[in-house]
Amino acid sequence: MSSHDSLAVFAALSAQLQRQPDETLATRSIVTRVHDLVPEADWVSLTVRTSRGHRTLASSDPVAEEADALQHVLGEGPCLSVADAGWLRSGDIRADSRWPVWRGPADELGLRSLLAVAVAENDEPLGALTLYSGTSGGFAERDVVDVVVAYAVLAGAALSSVRRASTLQAAVSSRHVIGMAQGIAMERYGIDRHQSFELLRRLSSTTNVKLRDVAAEIVETRSIPHERSGQDSDD
Repeated sequence: MSSHDSLAVFAALSAQLQRQPDETLATRSIVTRVHDLVPEADWVSLTVRTSRGHRTLASSDPVAEEADALQHVLGEGPCLSVADAGWLRSGDIRADSRWPVWRGPADELGLRSLLAVAVAENDEPLGALTLYSGTSGGFAERDVVDVVVAYAVLAGAALSSVRRASTLQAAVSSRHVIGMAQGIAMERYGIDRHQSFELLRRLSSTTNVKLRDVAAEIVETRSIPHERSGQDSDD
């Protein structure tokens, strides 16, 4: 693919990601667009590290998702190794000594070669974009590697942007729900905004339920939790 064609794909992806409202759709766009850049990629996945381990955010096919899942379970594989390498390639997975346990199941899935590129967020490792091929010797050209590395930078920036937008949207939504719950408490007890917030905070603490969830329940039921408890005990 020419540099002009690559830039066209990058531009199309950027425009598409700007229209995506959530992480699920954004990550799906990231993996499906890879084939436009690298036709030899038969299967593509995007894996990230979380506090509970690695997780595949999106894949172009169940084969890629299973290939990643095996790595997560076995504790070895390209999407785990690439974080410290920047990028890595295997032209023959069946003979690759880096992953002696994973390469057998990978062979059974039909994987023959791969290219894995680290995805980062503000220079912090975030995960990996992995391209798999059913043909040995894949991804051998340096131009292909350079294009995917550049694409991974775009993917990391896009994912970071979507996550920030989702966090902001969730925060705005939470404030709105909490405000509505405060209004109900203020009307019910004749208290001010500060006192109503303290009431919600105490309910959150005593019930061990998140403040937003307490507020959402009050808005949904139009009643205060301890009032319902009192009604239950009277019965």
